[in-house]
Amino acid sequence: MTTTKQIIIFTLTILVASCSSRTDRKDFVHSYEKYWDKYTDQQLVDTLFSDTLDVGPDTEGGWTTREFYINTTKELIADLKDDKNKVDSLYPMTAFDELTIKKIPIGFSKTLTNEQTAKFLEIINDPVSFDWAETTYEPEYKIEFLKNSKTVATLTIGADKSIIKTEPDWPDFKKMKFGRLKSEAYNEMTKLLNEVGQ
Repeated sequence: MTTTKQIIIFTLTILVASCSSRTDRKDFVHSYEKYWDKYTDQQLVDTLFSDTLDVGPDTEGGWTTREFYINTTKELIADLKDDKNKVDSLYPMTAFDELTIKKIPIGFSKTLTNEQTAKFLEIINDPVSFDWAETTYEPEYKIEFLKNSKTVATLTIGADKSIIKTEPDWPDFKKMKFGRLKSEAYNEMTKLLNEVGQ
């Protein structure tokens, strides 16, 4: 009986030790190239408005499509100027120490390396990675940002890895526009997720 108690105590000690060691993980540092280092203010304005002009002709009457996107782009540009050089304005806008991805509805959760995490965040925190296309989609992947093994933020990816959605959606995180990746960013994201094994 004593041996059984010792085994139970030993097992519990190992479990507690392994759990406590997870809390010693260091917070992720946003060391990748940020949008404010990649582009001048004018380059951002020009690129974001050129995306808006691609929306197409105005619809008849009322609140036209182009008016909507021009006003929404102005909101985005104001947000980018306000957030310039503020690392805490980058997604997930909170400290985290681990990033995981899981295929929905059934799949194993995989943890991204620091290098993979940096690449993922460089793509999604760059407003030039996205256009204004909107679509409905079924989530295919769930991305979780963890701090001490607790979820602090969540994203979903769908439409064959081309749409990224925040929870909650616009306007809380304007940098992703409505979540549709442009072709170059889509190729980078696809390559990254394939590398992770998703």
